[in-house]
Amino acid sequence: MKKLIFALPVLFGVLGIPSQSLAHTMFTNYLLNDKLEFQTTYSTDEVAENAEVYVYAPNNFDEPWLESRTDEEGRFSFLPDSSIPGDWEVQIIDEGHGEVIIVPVTEDGVDYENISYEFKQDLHYSSTPMSPLHSLLITAGVAGLWFTVLRKS
Repeated sequence: MKKLIFALPVLFGVLGIPSQSLAHTMFTNYLLNDKLEFQTTYSTDEVAENAEVYVYAPNNFDEPWLESRTDEEGRFSFLPDSSIPGDWEVQIIDEGHGEVIIVPVTEDGVDYENISYEFKQDLHYSSTPMSPLHSLLITAGVAGLWFTVLRKS
């Protein structure tokens, strides 16, 4: 009986985990043709369709130089202004996932070899509020564990 009291809340907790908790990571590939082309996907091979894109010039990180969205294939492109040399910042944000790409630009244009990723973030799951069912399952699990410990004493 004691094992059942402990096992049920754990079982319900495991079965109650939503599929959203299985996180995925954002990946962005880039290519330089006449413009700098980006394509953003997830580790699940799903494209980041209609993701927000903000491009900041090195002389003004307070206001975007360009605001855009990815297309249905997760793509967008732009050409930095070579008269504004320095590190351009490209932010891609989609449903709580985000990525920042640093694009160095010289007077000669994009320094393709030194493009780098500053960081990735995944706020998708941490910002999701806990549902009443999850609260109940956690409470039941803690209560079951507590009851088991008290019965052994």
